[in-house]
Amino acid sequence: MTHEDVHDRASFVAYVAELRGRLVAKPDEWENIDLPSFLEAMEAWAHDGDKPAHQNPWRHTADVLTAATVYE
Repeated sequence: MTHEDVHDRASFVAYVAELRGRLVAKPDEWENIDLPSFLEAMEAWAHDGDKPAHQNPWRHTADVLTAATVYE
């Protein structure tokens, strides 16, 4: 499952579970593995981004979470 598969509450919940599983299984693939750095990356991505938000709020939130895993 990817962030592009998120379209409603149920798929968002499934995606968050997927992200958590990826973090536990392969933390080396994440740039921001602790909460402070993850939140800082979310803030920076939102501040720096010039792409319009996805019209579906569930998908947009999934996009933000995905970006925060690797954004520096």
